[in-house]
Amino acid sequence: MYNFLSKNGQFLGFGLGLLFVVIFLISVFSGLEGFNSLATPEEQYTTGIFNAGIYGAIILIVIAAVAAILFSVFNIFSDLKGSLKGLIGIGVLLVIFFVLYSMSSGTAEGIVKKAVDSFHNNNPGATITEGILKFISGGIGLAVLLSLLGLLVAAVSEIRNAFK
Repeated sequence: MYNFLSKNGQFLGFGLGLLFVVIFLISVFSGLEGFNSLATPEEQYTTGIFNAGIYGAIILIVIAAVAAILFSVFNIFSDLKGSLKGLIGIGVLLVIFFVLYSMSSGTAEGIVKKAVDSFHNNNPGATITEGILKFISGGIGLAVLLSLLGLLVAAVSEIRNAFK
């Protein structure tokens, strides 16, 4: 399977994408006259001529995600010793995330509070629990930490290259 996809994968991906584009265009052009005859934008929002494109995009995203996960797992188990550094790195990131998650208060503050308030205004029945807020806080903390680490590595690399 790997050899087949490495040889024909780009062609199959392009062909599948082209197939979805053609289906979408047929759907749009067949209903375009009826869409244009609708008087108001509110009526145009109720039309279904764009649904084929939306569903096609969702299907392609799901296919790509499943393929990425399956090929990643396959590659990890096909060379477990070579994948050890990557697995250790993922483990370290997970540990850092859970430390940041545990340190979080579970309350919304600052810009996150504004986003939560906006979410509640737009979705009156929905709730954001303390666990979700801790998850958000841990994710933001990890993203900031990784961004700072990336900037530090870039700066050190440039300084090191200047002296080579």
